[in-house]
Amino acid sequence: MPLVIVTDIFGAQPEVLLQFDQLGLNYLCVQPYDHRPPSFSDDHEAYQYFLTYGGLEAYSNKLGDVLQAQTEPVFLVGFSAGAAACWANLVVEHFTIAHCVGFYGGQIRQMTHLEPLYPTELIFAEETHFSVLDVMDDLAGKMNLQQSLVPYSHGFMNLLSKGYHADAAQVYWNKLKAGYLSSL
Repeated sequence: MPLVIVTDIFGAQPEVLLQFDQLGLNYLCVQPYDHRPPSFSDDHEAYQYFLTYGGLEAYSNKLGDVLQAQTEPVFLVGFSAGAAACWANLVVEHFTIAHCVGFYGGQIRQMTHLEPLYPTELIFAEETHFSVLDVMDDLAGKMNLQQSLVPYSHGFMNLLSKGYHADAAQVYWNKLKAGYLSSL
């Protein structure tokens, strides 16, 4: 089963790809850009660049094209904007998504009306500009959805983010690898 990793707004930076490579698994990497993005000085600069290249709608469409091309079940993992792009595509019938895990997909708060058609786990992080608990309440009771809130900042899995938390990231990389391998 292919592993499809959907990056956050930093895209396929060498440091991010190294994290994925350390899983020791083959994967397909989807990023918001059709080119290698520049290095960003901070999360804000990365976000502005992301908006310049189409933002969430363009990213969701790009991921949809990738998923449409898949012929066998995929294990989908998204981070931040990547998790929101995954969420937007979980309502499309006939995709071959076996399972989706989304980390700190804050923009999902704009799409709580969607009902995922595929088994999905959302792992929310602490946020300062909206109530995660309100979003989780809005999502509560949806079929195919498990959700949790972890005591880490947005970006805790990405070493380029100001919210990066090395110990938590390692725990969740290990969980992802175990979950993926157990689904084979």
